[in-house]
Amino acid sequence: MIKVMIADDEPFIRQGLKILINWEQYGFEVCGEAANGKEALELMANTEYDLVITDIKMPNMSGLELIEYTWDHISKHTRFIILSGFYEFEYARKAIKFGVMDYVLKPVQKEELIRALENYKEQYFRKIAERKKLEYSDKVVFDRHLTYLITDKFDKDNLEYVRDAVSDSSDVRYISIEYDSSEPKFKALTKEGKIKAKNELYDTLRAYLGDHWYHAYIETHPNEDIYGVGFIFVKHFAEEAGSNEKDYIQKLYSRLNDSISYKLTLYIGQKVVDISQISESFKSATIARTFQLFSKEKDIAYYDEIEGKLNTNRHPVDKEMMDELIRSIEENDIDSIERKIDQVYEHFKELATEPDIIKINLDYLLFNLISLAKDLDPEFDQEEIYRMISQGGYEQIAVRGSVKHFKDFALEFSSYLLQIRQHAFGGVLTEIEKEITEHYADNLSLKSLSEKYYINSAYLGQIFKRQFGSAFKDYLNNYRIDRAAEFLIRSDEKVYLIASAVGFNNTDYFISKFVQIKGITPLQYRKQFINRKS
Repeated sequence: MIKVMIADDEPFIRQGLKILINWEQYGFEVCGEAANGKEALELMANTEYDLVITDIKMPNMSGLELIEYTWDHISKHTRFIILSGFYEFEYARKAIKFGVMDYVLKPVQKEELIRALENYKEQYFRKIAERKKLEYSDKVVFDRHLTYLITDKFDKDNLEYVRDAVSDSSDVRYISIEYDSSEPKFKALTKEGKIKAKNELYDTLRAYLGDHWYHAYIETHPNEDIYGVGFIFVKHFAEEAGSNEKDYIQKLYSRLNDSISYKLTLYIGQKVVDISQISESFKSATIARTFQLFSKEKDIAYYDEIEGKLNTNRHPVDKEMMDELIRSIEENDIDSIERKIDQVYEHFKELATEPDIIKINLDYLLFNLISLAKDLDPEFDQEEIYRMISQGGYEQIAVRGSVKHFKDFALEFSSYLLQIRQHAFGGVLTEIEKEITEHYADNLSLKSLSEKYYINSAYLGQIFKRQFGSAFKDYLNNYRIDRAAEFLIRSDEKVYLIASAVGFNNTDYFISKFVQIKGITPLQYRKQFINRKS
């Protein structure tokens, strides 16, 4: 409803206007009455009115003085409809520049009032649409800056932009709010249906956050089976609501669940002191997701609880046995890994009737392996680890899988740790760069190079991009196009022959990549050079 105040020093006029039409029928609600401008200002101090219908001549403060004061000191969004006598019309027109929408002559006729209200309403909704469009555009820019922080690739400008836009930037947690993709009802949705549900979740979170809606964030997750949104939680939200963090988050979860048709799960990242460290909280929320996948006990998973649980002796973890296996994996001792897993597997078979204890031991193992990777390289690719976990059937390894699957997972992870230790930012990358410069016309691929240099292809792609600032394929294409550009200006060979000479088997694809990188076609590039020489 559009909030309206009526200001007139005549009580019978105020009352008459209230009963002259059915305000709600037209989308309005009369929320206040004032006998003069000063009373109107007092009401405005406590309530934000969209529209004020005011008489011009009132004691203490006239309608025109009220309009001008509101414009200068309170809001430029509040609009006015003036009630005036015939001889006051020219006087009333002076206030047009202060947000006066219309005027209605006294005595007020029903049709005239409705006309003025409908005119106002049309502009009201048009401005709301414009504001939403602008807000959407601003939010897209904000989310782009925030993404740089979350991925820990930000600069000073990104950080300042985010700090200026959010409600607070200290004592921050990243919370991932996701649909339970295993729920049959959600699982049955089409991809379009799941995307629609994700957008609905985002809109619901925004509405719940109110003035803090900028803290809602649409996640872009490489795992296509994850549908959720992010929430940048700051401690003062709980303080503002008069509760502690856990109660606030529980209330948020309950409210969202009441509004959404599908089951939700919340993954709560660790608290960081400043939003500049939000990537750490994001990573820990992702780790919380990994552990939650192996449990149906909770709908809210705190990284803090996982970390605390796995670093105490209050739970039945066979710490000595698991630590020996972890040490063997860390040292890449293949024989020892296989022996230790045989021991662990036999131990797990004895615990077949106690799957919860098996799960705790597996959680302990996985948590410590992830911690090892994180210690070796704080920017390690967690998605690569989740790929190993999911493809290795980690959840099923000890309980329903085979000892072979367990060994395969441990050996792959051990190799991954070794590669992090040996290859980060050097060594193999020098060789890869040399391969590109000497064999760019050959059928090079990340997979073939990873096999040649005995390195995991996903990890090679990760460290290559970090070192050279672009993906391997993009880097190779840019190098090939640069060589093609040289051939174009140094020879008169046909375009299709040059394309083949630099490693492109498809001429059309070569031309499209050339245009994408150089901005013009190969022939235009050659002609441009010839014209420059002449």
